[in-house]
Amino acid sequence: MFVFDIPEIRDHLAQYLNPRQLGSAMLVCQDWHSTFLPFLYRSTSVIATSEKNPTPATIEKYAHLIQTLRISGFTESLEYYAVPCRNLHTLTLDGNWTMSYNGGMFRRVFGSMSSSSSSDRSMDGAPSRETIAAEFSSTVADLIHRNPGLVHILLIDQPCISSTKFWNALAESPKLSSMHLTSCTIHPNDTPAFWEACSNTETLYLLRLKLPDGEAFYPPLKNHPLPDQKLLLPVTDSSLSLPPPPSPPSAITTLMESSLSLNESSIPPKDTNSNSATNNKGKGKDKALFSRLQVLYMNGISDGFRIISQAPLLRSWQWTLGTEPFPREDIELTFPHLKPFSFFRDLKIQMLELDDTHIEDLLDRMTDARDVNLNWTGFGPKSFQVLMIRHTMTLRSLSLLCVQIQSKQIQTLLTSCPGLESFVADVLFGTELVRYGAPTKEGSEDSNEVDFTSPDYEYDMSVSAFMGSGMGTLLGDDWVCLGLKSLTLNFALWGKNIHLKDTNLDSQAAMQKQYDLEQEHTFRQLARLTQLEKLELINATGKPPFVQGVNLNLRTKGGRLEDLAPLTRLDMINFSGTQQLLDEEELEWMWDHWPRLFFIMGVFNKDPVVNKRVVAAYKERQKDKLESTQ
Repeated sequence: MFVFDIPEIRDHLAQYLNPRQLGSAMLVCQDWHSTFLPFLYRSTSVIATSEKNPTPATIEKYAHLIQTLRISGFTESLEYYAVPCRNLHTLTLDGNWTMSYNGGMFRRVFGSMSSSSSSDRSMDGAPSRETIAAEFSSTVADLIHRNPGLVHILLIDQPCISSTKFWNALAESPKLSSMHLTSCTIHPNDTPAFWEACSNTETLYLLRLKLPDGEAFYPPLKNHPLPDQKLLLPVTDSSLSLPPPPSPPSAITTLMESSLSLNESSIPPKDTNSNSATNNKGKGKDKALFSRLQVLYMNGISDGFRIISQAPLLRSWQWTLGTEPFPREDIELTFPHLKPFSFFRDLKIQMLELDDTHIEDLLDRMTDARDVNLNWTGFGPKSFQVLMIRHTMTLRSLSLLCVQIQSKQIQTLLTSCPGLESFVADVLFGTELVRYGAPTKEGSEDSNEVDFTSPDYEYDMSVSAFMGSGMGTLLGDDWVCLGLKSLTLNFALWGKNIHLKDTNLDSQAAMQKQYDLEQEHTFRQLARLTQLEKLELINATGKPPFVQGVNLNLRTKGGRLEDLAPLTRLDMINFSGTQQLLDEEELEWMWDHWPRLFFIMGVFNKDPVVNKRVVAAYKERQKDKLESTQ
């Protein structure tokens, strides 16, 4: 028996074949034809600029097999929109057809429209763009009505698909749970129907929309008192339970498991109340307007807080303001309405105007945060305190490229978040890892206890750094995030913010010793991150004066590159802006000890002649490695 005589194996194979391969496989025999035919038409695309589109008759013949349909641009036949796809799951409409407006083409397609009067036509007799847009929106609305099984809809670069009939069709679609809208225009008269359609979704992407301005066109701000009755739970795969965290250090395994088990009840159970949620869609007006919303992605829209204040099931929120003005008044209005979110775990907001108090309130309302990105916000001491108190045991991804983030806070997070898999921050001073030469207290039980009140040494408030002739040496706590896969930090070593009162030989020797200790301890911490796949030792924010200087000496001679040998999973390293002195020997060492390594970014050597030679060797080796994997 031939292996492909087994239908289950053919089904598995079909998932990995492209349309051309599927077409060839169908010609082998009748059994193969019946197996691969559904996969060929499962995902169907009609692209206006393509000459190989299936005909409307072909699509209608196999309409029962189509699950994903994409129509790109304006096709010269509206029959594509009249297909009764009984199993249509995803509909994508993209391409701004008004950019290629052609009177002759539209006269052929819409010539039979009885609703267009002579005043609605252009000089060449073709319908006006406004008339075309209204008729086209109505046509798409009919397509939605004919496909009650529709779950996802994506509208990309569609400035003219907007009418009350269209948005009502989406609002009434019984199974629609996901809307992705990019570069669409919402007309003033359509805003009530638009927000009604949005309110019925579980996943909502609103990216670069053109919305009318004014209070009357914003989503209604209703302070619905949520009843104590059980909330309708989501019915899609987005409600799947959270994956278990990576294995933390053994010393804190028990503590972490205890923390996660205490919050197990806050995770939405899979497929609970599915029938109830579907049957009650559009009902229950006493509940919050966005009572089903779980995932919200926004860009260039200022109504974010109005939406989340009415989304009790919110799980993930991403908001970048773009060119829109900062909605300060909306924030002040909506923050009093915000209640703790039982499922809110993922947050990504990028706007400088959002201050420390607002971020503190958001973090305080989250439950067991997993993925947090607060780059370019006003994240400060208040937000940091809430992050440490509530979320250190559950964080998986954290990005804090913020103006107010301090080196000591970065070190504290690395020593307090055992489940981190991705971490991005600004500058970590070596004085957080090693404090050498700090004055010690006389008579203290700990011979290395620092005397913070000593008048002989200056105290730098920005980095808690000490320097002098004392003999005390303190090592920072070990990092506990041993499951890190991606790390981006700018290491500032060699006492860059340490103010010396003199530059005598003893001080210079102490400074060199501190630099050596900082190098040693930094490499030791990095070497413990054996799961690391991406390592960036860069100045991600570009803030001075930490751009120049050999912060981490990645050399085998005079450096500590060999300490990083345990990082066998590393596939990318970036040391841009660190003025390395690498040669071919160090490059060969990296290839030999990091078998997965493919990308090396940065200037290998500040000597341009040597750097050119090393770059040539790198490109040749990278080319060989690429060919060996094909």
